[in-house]
Amino acid sequence: MIEMRVRLTRSLPYFIALSGGLWLWHAADGFALASPGRVGPEAWPRVILALLIVSAVVGAIQALVRNVDEGNASALIKSATKAVGREGEIEADLQIEAGDPSTRQPLWAGAAIILLFGFVAVIPYIGFTLATFLLMFGIIMCAGYRRPGIAAVTAAIGTLAFFVIFQRIAYISLPLGAGPFQEFSTSLMAAFGVK
Repeated sequence: MIEMRVRLTRSLPYFIALSGGLWLWHAADGFALASPGRVGPEAWPRVILALLIVSAVVGAIQALVRNVDEGNASALIKSATKAVGREGEIEADLQIEAGDPSTRQPLWAGAAIILLFGFVAVIPYIGFTLATFLLMFGIIMCAGYRRPGIAAVTAAIGTLAFFVIFQRIAYISLPLGAGPFQEFSTSLMAAFGVK
């Protein structure tokens, strides 16, 4: 009896989150509906709510199924217990996580920050697509990747993924650029069926 009470108490926050998520899901029914074939304003809150509901259900099930004696010891105590006699291994792991000081490249990190500021400065002129491609390509190269062809393909795929998410899924208007860059952006939008 006490064991069941502990399990229910442990799962109570998950049931509260689940109830709140279900209530908010129902409240999203009152949002204005979009025109046919378009995502309405209720879609994005529902995506978040679906994640909340699934997380709450999984958490509640784990809290109900897990033994009562599990979870009583803190994570710090469990880690300390496992670490006894392994100080050398743990110190080596910490050094790996911290990184080798000789491999740090502050100039390349500074170049990546300058690229980010440059992205913000040029996006109104060259448009979202080209600016994003140049930013992604530059950051990949600043990170130390030495194969520009593969870096360019990766940047192009990433740029197109962002373009599709913003234009076809989220319906966010992106900067088109000016002159020939605007023509390029509008032709890309036409190719993806964006009006």
